[in-house]
Amino acid sequence: MRIFELNTFCGTGSTGRIAADIADFAAQKGEQTIIGFGAGMPAPGTEVYALRIGGKLGRKWHGALRKLLDAEGYGSVLATRKLIRFLNEYKPDVIHLHNLHGCYVNHRILFRYLATAGIPVVWTLHDCWAFTGHCAYFDLVGCKRWQTVCHNCPQKAAYPVCVGVGGSQRNFRRKKKLFTSLNNLTLVTPCQWLAGLLPASFLKGISVRVVYNGVDRSTFRPVSSDLRVSYNIQERYIALAVASEWDERKGLLYLYALAGLLGAQYRVVVIGLSKAQLHDLPPQILGLERTADAAALARWYSTADCLVNPTMEDNMPLVNLEAMACGTPVVAFATGGCPEVIGDACGAVVARGDGAALAAAVKRIAPNKAALEAACLKQAERFDSVTSAGNYWALYRESMR
Repeated sequence: MRIFELNTFCGTGSTGRIAADIADFAAQKGEQTIIGFGAGMPAPGTEVYALRIGGKLGRKWHGALRKLLDAEGYGSVLATRKLIRFLNEYKPDVIHLHNLHGCYVNHRILFRYLATAGIPVVWTLHDCWAFTGHCAYFDLVGCKRWQTVCHNCPQKAAYPVCVGVGGSQRNFRRKKKLFTSLNNLTLVTPCQWLAGLLPASFLKGISVRVVYNGVDRSTFRPVSSDLRVSYNIQERYIALAVASEWDERKGLLYLYALAGLLGAQYRVVVIGLSKAQLHDLPPQILGLERTADAAALARWYSTADCLVNPTMEDNMPLVNLEAMACGTPVVAFATGGCPEVIGDACGAVVARGDGAALAAAVKRIAPNKAALEAACLKQAERFDSVTSAGNYWALYRESMR
């Protein structure tokens, strides 16, 4: 079987790691996988799968189209034509789409090819972008325009950022035409929450499967560290928060409030902050920049007494699974698929936006980490990356029949 995956990143970030896990699984089966990607560098060990799409100049031009004209997916014409030529030579048995936003692929050229190529397509929706006219999520503003026709997007300045002329209605109609044009398409969502939204979208009627995200338990596991000594937090409970970037959607302001509510017995540690955010950080919080070092993250997860995830909009955050795989309970808002993963035996889920309840749950959960560790590890077994990749493998074979 020849597999071709398409994603913004290869081996880095949550979606890049998921794509690489699938490729690793296929390699163990003796099959070949190529991951077409447009941004960043492949993670160490994933270079063998990597096929860069386009170059820096093309992505910058595409990015300018997006920023000024709300035109994600309208650029990268030459890069996508080159990709199509590669696919005609590679002749994949199945094509697995991941994130198509990221200014690296032209949607019209890609989907016109897919509509005529006769190749089964699996598309994992890692967010809601595929069925909106602009945004990746809409919970924060309570928008329901995606259920009819997007227009006058209230989140034009949110990712994917547009500071110029909005094009949400144009984008919505274009996506609807392109994304519903395939005869052999299976949609995959990483949680029941997102699957439950699709019947209200223009993607209704397309076959949908739920395949939960998986975590690499060979990397994310309980490990020892000297982080408490290094950062002089030996006698405090550590409430850890991790994200690739922190903004209003991820709930950074709730972490600021949390640090004040927890008191001197606790230390809030936030990983993934920008230099500007570090400069403005309250003194009660220990802030660190983003790291792609999974082993370093595993040490922090293992050292922490709980993970705090105050995300206000999300799908199936991989950080929840990574923390539990390291034996650390999770406290989160009831957002997206979080309640599907976090049970009372391995953490707590509180009402979205309730900062007081979040702090109370941390105070209840963190001192009891030792008693909850076994349940966390058992829960993580359900979301093993090998199991997830195996589910995709079965779906590939089914789609090829």
